[in-house]
Amino acid sequence: MPQKKQPGLLSTIFLSIGTMIGSGWLFAAYYSSKIAGAASILSWIIGAIIILIMAMLLSEIAIKHPINGLFTRLISLSHNQHFGFVTGISNWLLALILVPSEAIASTQYLATVNPVWTPYLFNNGEITDLGMGLTALFMLFYLLVNYWGIQFLSRVNNAITWVKIIVPTSVAIIFIITAFDTNNFTAYQNSFMPYDFNSVLAAIVSSGIVYSFFGFQAAVSFCAELDNPKRNIPITLVSSVLIVLIIYLLLQVAFIGALPTEMLAQGWTHLNFESPLAQLAAIIGLNFIVIILYADSVISPTGTGLLYLGIASRQLNEMVKYKQMPAFFGTKDKKILFSRRALIISFICSLILIFFFRNWQLIAGLTTTFIIISCIALPITYSKLLKSTEGFPVSILPYSAQFSRITFIVLSYFLLLCGIKNLTVALLLHVVFFISYACSLHPHNKIPSILQALASAWTIFVYLLFVILYSLADTLIQHDLTYYIIYIIASMIFHALLVNQKSITHEN
Repeated sequence: MPQKKQPGLLSTIFLSIGTMIGSGWLFAAYYSSKIAGAASILSWIIGAIIILIMAMLLSEIAIKHPINGLFTRLISLSHNQHFGFVTGISNWLLALILVPSEAIASTQYLATVNPVWTPYLFNNGEITDLGMGLTALFMLFYLLVNYWGIQFLSRVNNAITWVKIIVPTSVAIIFIITAFDTNNFTAYQNSFMPYDFNSVLAAIVSSGIVYSFFGFQAAVSFCAELDNPKRNIPITLVSSVLIVLIIYLLLQVAFIGALPTEMLAQGWTHLNFESPLAQLAAIIGLNFIVIILYADSVISPTGTGLLYLGIASRQLNEMVKYKQMPAFFGTKDKKILFSRRALIISFICSLILIFFFRNWQLIAGLTTTFIIISCIALPITYSKLLKSTEGFPVSILPYSAQFSRITFIVLSYFLLLCGIKNLTVALLLHVVFFISYACSLHPHNKIPSILQALASAWTIFVYLLFVILYSLADTLIQHDLTYYIIYIIASMIFHALLVNQKSITHEN
């Protein structure tokens, strides 16, 4: 029997806020400062503007399609199951990786609570075997909370999210009141932007800003289990981004202003912290804040980790509907409206990933490539659906078609900043998973099956290959006006190709 009461607007907003304020608030202000200096403030603003535009585009789609796992199913809705598998698998893998990343963040922070603990939990830049055991225990808690469905998950998340809002905001305000020096903003080379504007854009991709804001779409993973999703989802997507932006800006300004000025003598890149906010609080004598930060290093990542495990299980569950995953994971428990089988297999896969990622920054950097590939599905789907006969019932964003195209161009540029290595790994993984998926469709006729599926999705692979080749050229040619004009024209061509990708089969 379905649950009598579904999570309302506040709980829905907290689902998105709870996903965006996780381990990112403990690390991102530090890493963005290292890359862009005080101009990292601009990185947060630019990143938030892009996410806000995406939130508005996603809101319009969610109003017409209030279904679970919507972000994973975007391309499947607008195009076909084969093309949809490529971006869908990116989303699922992302959620799987983000689960252990939050648990690792807690372990990494706790390792510095007592110097005696450190070599046992975190050594040589990565968690130890004992640290892996502690990380696994955090993840087991995520599983247990999710096991009882969205109602219990939302109650736990509501309590944790209040802490996530109050603690970072309070810490930022106390830093500003106690040890704020405006000279820090131009302390190195007498410049607010000592490393040029490219560093501002690089910080968005490399420091955890995209990583942190990616949770904006979390609420749409639970659409079918929420109260009045057609009204609450649009409100949630926009308001949660604005709330989180304010909190992260406060933290960034506070971190920059509270640093001892002498630490900036050799530049922002020479900053060296393992538990940035806690160590900074200790340096300026705020010992009670240190205690709070170490406590919240468990609470905040835990809240985000348990949400991403819930998201991953629903994404897997929903991919079954498009024959992109085995039917075994599509069986829903009638009492909780989703599949516990999908939850358990997602947990097991996430647990395995601990062996490959033992450092928070490593995960944040690698997953950003997959995050951007996943986000690219949004402007492609929006543009395709906008051309359909049905159109959209409302337009939250004026000139939305133009903004959709611009969003694609900007996201493509961010992909260039991810690095050749990450882009190549991403392309290879997508090709391997796609071939495995295509072979499973017709096990006794594999080559024709692969060719048929590829005919319905070839543009995404050519696009990723183009990005890699342009990244190579990026290191060889000058970034003049011609470089950017060619890039913009090529991006617009690929946008048109991706939007108009034909479906060779009739499977939808």
